[in-house]
Amino acid sequence: MSTIPIRVISLASRTDRRRQVAEQFARLGVAGYSFLDAVNGKEQPDHPLFAHYDPAARARRKGRGRDLKPSQLGCFASHYLLWQECAASGRPMVVVEDDALLQDNFPDLLIRASQLAERWPLIWLHGYDRSGRDPVMAVGRMGPFTLVRKLKRHSCTVAYLLSPAGAEALLAHCGSWVYPVDDTMIRFYEHGVESILLQPPCVAQDHDSPSDIRGAENRPMPWPDKIRREFYKACDEIRRVWHNLRFRLRFRRPVS
Repeated sequence: MSTIPIRVISLASRTDRRRQVAEQFARLGVAGYSFLDAVNGKEQPDHPLFAHYDPAARARRKGRGRDLKPSQLGCFASHYLLWQECAASGRPMVVVEDDALLQDNFPDLLIRASQLAERWPLIWLHGYDRSGRDPVMAVGRMGPFTLVRKLKRHSCTVAYLLSPAGAEALLAHCGSWVYPVDDTMIRFYEHGVESILLQPPCVAQDHDSPSDIRGAENRPMPWPDKIRREFYKACDEIRRVWHNLRFRLRFRRPVS
């Protein structure tokens, strides 16, 4: 089985979730994982990484009064720390959040993780598909898995495989934080890290476990903010469509 490190993001206080994750790894016969004490945005409001957050840029793009919450900043910082770790180590890494449900095919992923990371810098291991609204493009196969490229979006950061090159690209892009970490990672048309999904997924999200992360509040938005937000959304859509078109034109599917 792969010797790629598996890092589990978990608040130090969530011993219940850590126990559940450990039980899942034991059931699958997987070793070599370790926990990262997640950054607690509420208890660590002055964490040095929070200096990356740009509230003015956030307000321009999403409207005033819609700041990222402390829990969202803590989540971003936790993933950012692992990107730094991955880049510094020069080795691929599997990142898992503590609300992950590991599927029976998770060991199949670990066996092929090194090869997969050589092909693609970022591979989502958990599924996210809003029927008919999240188009994908097949880009290859490996063993029992099909690899598809997400053409629009992917939600949450439950589990992913990251290469050092992918980590370096994300770090270079994230000098300024404007969006939650999952929304940032899916902006492939900005940072160039293609969003690849493993099918069938080898991880699911435990939706029965209450999330420790709270999103921005949906307050009534003044019309100038709405106009500005829609302008930025239109710009993003144009860039995304153009990036996808260029990818289709130059992509050559590798031999499995």
